Amino acid sequence: MTKIFTFFVLLLTLIFVLPSCETDVDLDAEWKEITVVYGLLNQLDSTHYLRINKAFLGGDALQMAKIPDSSGYRNNLEVTLEGWSTDEKVQTITFDTTTVDNKDSGMWYNPYMVAYKGAGVLDPGFQYRLKIKNVLSGHEVSSVTNLIHDFYIKKPVAGGRLTLFRGFNTAFSWSNGKNARRYEPLLRFYYYEIPTGTTDTTMKHIDWYLSTITSNNLQGEGEVEISFGNDGFYDFVKNMLDKENFEGKRLCGTVDFIISAGGDEYDTYMRVNGPSYSLVQDRPEYTNIENGLGLFSSRYSIFRNKRLDPRAEDEIIALDLKFVKNVNL
Repeated sequence: MTKIFTFFVLLLTLIFVLPSCETDVDLDAEWKEITVVYGLLNQLDSTHYLRINKAFLGGDALQMAKIPDSSGYRNNLEVTLEGWSTDEKVQTITFDTTTVDNKDSGMWYNPYMVAYKGAGVLDPGFQYRLKIKNVLSGHEVSSVTNLIHDFYIKKPVAGGRLTLFRGFNTAFSWSNGKNARRYEPLLRFYYYEIPTGTTDTTMKHIDWYLSTITSNNLQGEGEVEISFGNDGFYDFVKNMLDKENFEGKRLCGTVDFIISAGGDEYDTYMRVNGPSYSLVQDRPEYTNIENGLGLFSSRYSIFRNKRLDPRAEDEIIALDLKFVKNVNL
């Protein structure tokens, strides 16, 4: 007889959203402690978070998931992150429990959840080794990851204004970063809203995800170039912004060209757990957690901010979404 064995995935930051996983376990087998770990390191952060849970069995997994003790370790874990330069340990960061108080409602207990928090400046030249020990049972798990080195955007070039002429394409290119396997480029359009009857100006943004690019090397060699249709950008803005339910005026802001990069382990995890278009639905689970389950990898993001050319602003105003050139109009 089998029961569903469920564990939860939660990552803070961001940039990326990971799916939950499940597998069947034999209730007649001897119980085994299984630690589930998820974390993405970013050297731009001075504070780092890990999600650490224990797998659990129960009659009703959906009900048990709402009970913190079903999957939590309380304060029974020793969690450290070690930075290694060649064969020498040169850095140690200790993690402690912290409470996340704004988790959305769902099948897991909320709005408060326990995560693990550590503070320290990471060096992309180090290899980082995660070590977790249950002080009550002696159970230990570990993992290793390398950080993504800095890379840069080549196009669009810095300075100048973004024209976005209709009927043309805009190039978006960047150099590859060492230890980066997966790239997710996007455009972030900033705009301002001034509701009728107020002088309050609120900055908002919408994100246009362009594609997912996989590098053929981890040495940071080569570059990537994609392009998007300028007409597609205007269609995106028109489809994303609500005209009927907003009373007031809008002003155009700037556009960020953003590239989020993920490590080799993250790319493998996403490919294994992504949508399957094959008739064969059984796929192997991926984990890079030694003696446990989950994912430990790295991420890094860069951006280039561009001001809109007045002609691009005119095109957005022509979309009839209550954008104006001047707030006094």
